Amino acid sequence: MKVLAKIRLILPLLFFLLYGSQSVLAATYYVATTGSDTNGLGTSSLPWQTIGYGIGQMTSGETLIIKAGTYWGKTNFINSRLNSLPSGAPGNYTTIKAESPLTVVIKNDAPLNYYDNLLRIEGDYIHVDGVVIDMINQREPEYNAEVTGNYNKITQSLFRREGDVNEYGGWVSILGDYNLVEDSAGVGAARYGFYTGGPTSSASQNIFRRVVARVDYSNSLQPKSAFAAYGNNDGYDMHDVLFQNCIAINGRRGPTGSEQTYGGFYFPKNATNVTVQGSIVLNNEAAHAGYFVKELHGDNIRLEHSIAWDVYGSSYIAGVRINGAGGPYFGMDHMTIGEAPVAYYNQDSAQQRVMSNTLFYNNVALSTGSDYGWTTQTNNAFFPATQAAGNNAVIGNINLKYILRAETGSALEGTANDNGNIGADVTQQYGVSGTLWGELGYNQRTTNDLWPWKHEDIIKQWFSVPNNPPPGNVPSINNTVRGFTIANDQFGKNMTLSRYIWQYLGNEIPNGIYNTSSISIPTGVSAIALP
Repeated sequence: MKVLAKIRLILPLLFFLLYGSQSVLAATYYVATTGSDTNGLGTSSLPWQTIGYGIGQMTSGETLIIKAGTYWGKTNFINSRLNSLPSGAPGNYTTIKAESPLTVVIKNDAPLNYYDNLLRIEGDYIHVDGVVIDMINQREPEYNAEVTGNYNKITQSLFRREGDVNEYGGWVSILGDYNLVEDSAGVGAARYGFYTGGPTSSASQNIFRRVVARVDYSNSLQPKSAFAAYGNNDGYDMHDVLFQNCIAINGRRGPTGSEQTYGGFYFPKNATNVTVQGSIVLNNEAAHAGYFVKELHGDNIRLEHSIAWDVYGSSYIAGVRINGAGGPYFGMDHMTIGEAPVAYYNQDSAQQRVMSNTLFYNNVALSTGSDYGWTTQTNNAFFPATQAAGNNAVIGNINLKYILRAETGSALEGTANDNGNIGADVTQQYGVSGTLWGELGYNQRTTNDLWPWKHEDIIKQWFSVPNNPPPGNVPSINNTVRGFTIANDQFGKNMTLSRYIWQYLGNEIPNGIYNTSSISIPTGVSAIALP
């Protein structure tokens, strides 16, 4: 046995004798591009070199910290099949994290097999934090990241895909139960960006929280969207999904030769008990809708305090579209739908169809001629007033300064049937950070400010990286510097995701968002070199 191997066996025993078993269970190891798998000790000063080797040294509940840098190839994948990623336990997660969020890039441009996801979690109670997963010119595997285990967390991570993809592929696929994707982003080529469920899936109790998605192009002839909750072909086994403060922005419509880009959000087949809270579809190109949220027999779909604005791509595209036969309930409450060819497309025969406290602003038409109607339609606001419908309709004095909230003194203030404001209020976070389904505060609106958006400077950098579509992809040209990734806003200030959304109607962002009238460079922050 090598001397270093003996030292690794002796050190945990010494720790146990000196400090007790808890210290052993909480062991922390380090990896760096400048480290060594042969001579390293896994310490901060003598780290290992590859992520895969570091994972191989871990036991349940331990932590691997990855120092900043770009890590190439399979030896650096966080993949349960390639590197035997150990499960944690309740209250004692196995953790793999960047030393500083989004400074670790796991990158691949070499041939891969079907299960060679750059991030693949098959175990339980595993937390991956702060990594960039960059996949280049590989049709396989289907997704950059796939989670088949339960009670796992992916936080503060970013997924980028360049080149052709598998026709069913995209960025992140969640197939287990009680999983969380939080404070993350995805960009580039995809069929589905962030996805859970499937035709025979029983995935349930999964949450996507504060996730930004921009689909740039696709070669897939399958239905496409930035976010998808895919219900079963038969039955209702795929159920209980939350999308909280998720944003589909500046997305482009893919191939139209077979199936279309359905929307920013798309819930195919029999998706059941799916709720969207505080989310946004903005300046998104698709064939059918901003939110295409009910198909076939989907049940109990709810849209709350969410926005569809400036959706485009066809003359009949709607802010919200619902189809399907039967089911107990569909509802949209406190929505804001604006600048769409059609505000909503309703061919749903659910027993209860509720539309309340929603603002319709400057849409070409309110609905299609085949509108099935609403069992409850009340306290909605309309501009122009000629589109007004339902009970207690509000018209006139609809002074909309920002798409994210109603303004004091407008007719929207205090006129909802819950005594709140009509329209969406997307200014605060939904869900207590880090909570899984069923944990305290997991589905509640918090008092934490949503803006400025977390890590928006790094998201902008990665979304700006050139990503040219290969032949056969649609669209054929991808200008990555568009929308919130341009250099400066109309007021001569650094454009950010927050500024882009707040200023979409031409009014400067409120000073309180950044606590200053201009953005200064914070101390102690170094630039990140992108490829």
